[in-house]
Amino acid sequence: MGVSGNKILNVYGRVLGNDNALFWSLQLFGWTGISLLTYLSLSVPYDQYELAYLAHNISQSVVGLVLSIPLRPVFRTAWNWAFLPRVVVVLGAAILAALIWAASRLTLFMLMTGESGLWPDFGGWLFPSMFVFFTWAALYHGIKYYQMLQREREALLRIESLQRQEALKLAQVEADARNAQLALLRYQLNPHFLFNTLNSVNALISKGDAGKATKMIAKLSEFLRHSIRAEPEREVTLEEEIATTELYLDIEKTRFADRLTVEVQIADSAKSRLVPPMILQPLVENSLKHAIGVSESGGHIRIVASEADSGVLQLRVEDSGPEVSNHQSYQPPPGASVGLDNTKTRLHAFYGDHGRLQIEQADIGGYSVLVEVPLSGARRTD
Repeated sequence: MGVSGNKILNVYGRVLGNDNALFWSLQLFGWTGISLLTYLSLSVPYDQYELAYLAHNISQSVVGLVLSIPLRPVFRTAWNWAFLPRVVVVLGAAILAALIWAASRLTLFMLMTGESGLWPDFGGWLFPSMFVFFTWAALYHGIKYYQMLQREREALLRIESLQRQEALKLAQVEADARNAQLALLRYQLNPHFLFNTLNSVNALISKGDAGKATKMIAKLSEFLRHSIRAEPEREVTLEEEIATTELYLDIEKTRFADRLTVEVQIADSAKSRLVPPMILQPLVENSLKHAIGVSESGGHIRIVASEADSGVLQLRVEDSGPEVSNHQSYQPPPGASVGLDNTKTRLHAFYGDHGRLQIEQADIGGYSVLVEVPLSGARRTD
């Protein structure tokens, strides 16, 4: 559509949005149309081309326009009335206007054309007049109802738009709060581990074992780089998570020396599954703290990942528990471990009630922490 077309649409839109402009536009258009219709249906067939007939044609439309103006405030006043009184007022006003217009038309016709004795034909002038004013009343109410429906629709659209905006704002706030919570939970995992690692580095340096200290610092640097780079609200593949966890365990192996053995069993089909980042590290740290760390001879940690028949990804972190002499003091960690509590909270933040953490007895002597990640189509294929 060209520039002129757009201008026409803009003007049309402004007219529709302005009641007064719409009223007067339709008035002029309608009464001009009646003059044209009268000319084509009466003057042309009867060869009434004299100036008097043309003048009467125009004058009757002017009179009709003037008579129709008072109908607007009358109809507007009756708009909110009950149905029956409103119908009576509308029909009465239209009939009265039609009677006056018919009488005016007939009088003007006889005065302007010089014809006389036409009053017996008043009925023939009245019925077209009633048709015109009934049509005028019907158009007025039709346009009024249309405008009302349009305004209600616009109001509903505005309300819907505001509700949608509020919902988007709420969703954004909830997402920001969730991301902030996940980030906070993730960073709660690091301080204790960092403290122990730096103490181990200091001990290695004090013993003069600079090589092991340097190696431990390099692995710590790489682990922290992985930890910081991972976005807490975005999942990673299990293969990536295992690599990060093994990096963490390599650091702890340096600290525990030959007191710690690790076994990792990951099903090939599970490697591409997506899991929350740093989901295994606090579970491994929990085993190191409550089982391996309290045993003079150390112990064994086993990490197992597999897919159940239902498609749920099952992750297990198992430990061999403390030495037999310390077994009475070894209590299962539910609720007492910050790491386990954080893991539960993160699972709920990611998967709601579909994520699960459960503590069981391990077949290697200690406890097993089972984490279940639901099948939600989250599998990386690239």
